[in-house]
Amino acid sequence: MNQIERQIILRQMDQLIQKTNYHGLLIECFNRRMLSEVMINIIEDRYQNEATKHKKLFEKITKRGPTAYQTLLDICQKDFPAAYALLKPVNITNTFANSSNSNGQEKYHSTYNPNRQRSVSANLGDSNRSVEFHRKFRNLSIGSRSVSEEDDLKNNNSLRETTDKGSKYLLELFEEKVPDLYKVELTTRHQRHRLLQVYEMRSRNRGVVFILNIINYINDTHPVRNGARTDKNNLISLFRQLGFKVFYYEDLTSADFIKLVEQLKVSEHLSTECFAFYALAHGNHTNGQDRIYLHDNSVLFVEEILVKFNNANCRKLIGKPKLFFFSICRGDKADYGTLRPSEDTERDGMINPMNPPTNMPTFADMFICFSTVPGFAAHRDLRNGSWFVESMCEVWAKHAHDTDVEQLMKLVGKHTSMYRTVQNNALQTLASEQRGFFDILYLNPGYNAD
Repeated sequence: MNQIERQIILRQMDQLIQKTNYHGLLIECFNRRMLSEVMINIIEDRYQNEATKHKKLFEKITKRGPTAYQTLLDICQKDFPAAYALLKPVNITNTFANSSNSNGQEKYHSTYNPNRQRSVSANLGDSNRSVEFHRKFRNLSIGSRSVSEEDDLKNNNSLRETTDKGSKYLLELFEEKVPDLYKVELTTRHQRHRLLQVYEMRSRNRGVVFILNIINYINDTHPVRNGARTDKNNLISLFRQLGFKVFYYEDLTSADFIKLVEQLKVSEHLSTECFAFYALAHGNHTNGQDRIYLHDNSVLFVEEILVKFNNANCRKLIGKPKLFFFSICRGDKADYGTLRPSEDTERDGMINPMNPPTNMPTFADMFICFSTVPGFAAHRDLRNGSWFVESMCEVWAKHAHDTDVEQLMKLVGKHTSMYRTVQNNALQTLASEQRGFFDILYLNPGYNAD
């Protein structure tokens, strides 16, 4: 885009904003490959109100190369005639009539050519792609650091390659040996509660855990999560000793994750007494929603995960306890509140599905835990792993034989709250909620009635 074209946009910014629709323009820019998903992510994540996003979108367009103005003209001619009237070539001549040299020649040359054919993206006619992006573009983010436009293009190409190829993973149990740092104390009886019913946890098919651990990110758009492999070993060891089947995956893309979850939901593995989901990744909490950043820089919303396993979408788990753990940052604020060197610390049963009960709630039997509260960072030791995971493994190994899950997590929260960083005395506070989790869940490690 030359200087004349750039000034046409900037000088008429307010009118262009009034005469175009932000969402429609955004999608067209994406469809015509003028903006990548990562570029759009930056606008969506950094600016809160739509007017500011709209302005930043036009500013980004002015920096998108020699054909960007013509592409914008094509979009406006098709969808925004009033904006096209402001941008069409005759207005360039009128607006910059004084931008000629002494010989009457223009100092700048427009990319407009009246005989030029309208540029059409290879994916312009791909309505499914447009609809899908329209649905999800708000949910994308590149995370915690700024990237150059060159990085944007590289990231977007990598993302498109991994998504287009689909998932390379098949659902399979994790069979590798891991060290047992924590030894789980076993029980000799099925625990009961004085007042409340308990979830059945007595068979050999005790439970299934799906662990999602994002350690590395495409093009380094997020820092490597050092210490995450310690978390891997600790969690796999813990859940195995509790009698759970373990599905463990690292560095999944959005396509990988969706494919694996769909395989899991239709598998016989979910004919079990308990289901647990554990996510370890960089994350954030914005606009009231918790985000998990996947390997391909796409965003997975916590609420989307809960929906996938609710009663409406996963009937195999109706009536079964469902545990969700999210070891993610939910902001970047430090919670100033043992001691650890700052250089070693980073922030960061079965109901017959054919005959379900009537008047069934959509969300039930769910217990959800976060490593920290909204707005604050979670901490991860470079050697010992996440504070949250380390505390959980230590507490569960010692007390799961006679203590229910909700009380266990109170102990985990208290244990984690004792940690501090040396440099600024930062701490972190566990947060949890339950959705229809009305019975008591004892894990009964080592006991089965089979």
